[in-house]
Amino acid sequence: MRPGALPSSADRERTGQDATLPAWPLLALLYCFPLFWITGTSLFAPVTLAGIMAVFLTVRGRLRATPGVFVWFAFLLWVCTCVVSVTGFMQFVGFAQRTGDLVAIGIALLYYVNAKETIRPQQIIAGFTVIWLTVVVLGALATVLPDLRITTPLAQLLPGSLLNNELVRELVQPRLAEVQEPWGAEEPFVRPAAPFPYTNSWGMAYAMLTPIVVLHWLQLRSRVARLALGAVILGSLYPAAQTSNRGMMIALAVFALYVGIRFFIAGSIRAGVLVLVVISAAATGLAVTGVFEAIASRQEVSDTTSGRGSIYVATIDKVLQSPLVGWATPGMDPTIGVALGTQGYAWTLMYSYGFVGLIIFFAFISRVFLAAWSERDPTAYVMQGLMVTVAVTIWFYGLGATQCLILVLCAGILSRSSADRGTR
Repeated sequence: MRPGALPSSADRERTGQDATLPAWPLLALLYCFPLFWITGTSLFAPVTLAGIMAVFLTVRGRLRATPGVFVWFAFLLWVCTCVVSVTGFMQFVGFAQRTGDLVAIGIALLYYVNAKETIRPQQIIAGFTVIWLTVVVLGALATVLPDLRITTPLAQLLPGSLLNNELVRELVQPRLAEVQEPWGAEEPFVRPAAPFPYTNSWGMAYAMLTPIVVLHWLQLRSRVARLALGAVILGSLYPAAQTSNRGMMIALAVFALYVGIRFFIAGSIRAGVLVLVVISAAATGLAVTGVFEAIASRQEVSDTTSGRGSIYVATIDKVLQSPLVGWATPGMDPTIGVALGTQGYAWTLMYSYGFVGLIIFFAFISRVFLAAWSERDPTAYVMQGLMVTVAVTIWFYGLGATQCLILVLCAGILSRSSADRGTR
């Protein structure tokens, strides 16, 4: 190349500036989800693969930021700032683990929006379907083998001191179900949990992924594949019902209502009416099969609603003592015996990163949602519905690393689509 001349496309390709990003690091994060669970490596896989993605992004050198990307990285910057609230080594370990997951998710978002040539939205949706199938299959097994606990290969390598940590133990020696025996109950409540430590995480993943899987089912061209996936969707209702999970049902209802209203606004009256019919049929089915009755019976012996109210008040009182940077990680309140900042992801954000962290997180959701508002296709409606659903449900349910990855990649699908539409 002549001195002072602009680099040609061949020169840029040799230096990596125009190199396409390989799809496999991001797709492995989704398609290998069941492998990570069974081997006990799910705690490390996102950060490891994100490190590989970061190398490819650095080598490529020329990046673009679609709507919401800067907001997410502003959120990460604020999260890192909140390290000033850390007071001990063990708290730092917890803070570093959560921060590492959030950074990994941010890298995955940046990778997707810059991998237009190699990663299509349908590949991400298919990857979500793999995660959903894992959730459903393990949920069904949990109803049959509720006391089974898997010892993963990684558990064989870890020292006993680490296995004494509850979070580590649940990841490397995962159980299939939460078996709850509250005082006064006639029999234990068996509630599917795997591939997550807790039933609420199972319910949140099911609520977020099921609409995406239905979208994937509609996009399938093979009749055999559609019949097979359709059968699994119907079969998934059984483990979902066994969770007696109120938040999961609220999330699905919020999603369906949003999509129905969105179709009406777009003038697709028939599609909107169909969604409302499906909601009515689902509610009738839940009532007939006794799901509502099961929830009511569990509430009679385990009323968590009133308890949550007192926890929320205590959380706000504590956050007001450090409203900007919060307390870095959820913390135990000895007066009520519950860790504050654990009763919903919005409260986790507020408690750990202050009101600023909470506001920036919602600003990310709002930025992506508004940028994609004019999108008029089923994929966009489903992703928008997910944004709305999460914004409502994180006030009473948490988001683990997997659920947060699903949210952010769905935001990436909307963000990249809206940016591409703007350049056409």
